[in-house]
Amino acid sequence: MTTVTKAIELDYGHTLPNHYSFCNQIHGHRAKVEATVEGPTGKTDGESSQGMVLDFKFLKKVMMEKIHDKLDHGFAVWVKDSKDLEFISNRNTRMLVTEDPPTAEVLAEWAFKQILTEVPGGVHLISVSWWETPTSVAIYRPSSTTFKYGGIR
Repeated sequence: MTTVTKAIELDYGHTLPNHYSFCNQIHGHRAKVEATVEGPTGKTDGESSQGMVLDFKFLKKVMMEKIHDKLDHGFAVWVKDSKDLEFISNRNTRMLVTEDPPTAEVLAEWAFKQILTEVPGGVHLISVSWWETPTSVAIYRPSSTTFKYGGIR
């Protein structure tokens, strides 16, 4: 099996209200999101997928539609704070409401679930990495017992 990874970037804002430091303030990040898939390389002579696990262009399209276009220049907000952020919700058409505080860990899992059903059969989504800063990354990789359907093994 071979793995391939595609990265996209987006800008978003959030706040972590329970955080002990400045992260409890409304602030923004330039995120890099990486999706890693695994599968066999195509073996059919003459097909455009020959030698590929998955076309990078396909993976980019899915990531742009399901992640970038939902959060880029938007705001991730914890459901418990969503009523207090009327100013942001009135000004933003892109607002992601999360069940837990929108940490990099929570956003990595959200992104994973966004693209999971788009991965074609025979290819498995292994993980999504959410780089909140150039030196800080959260990687969501479900346990083998978490998912047993679709693009997960």
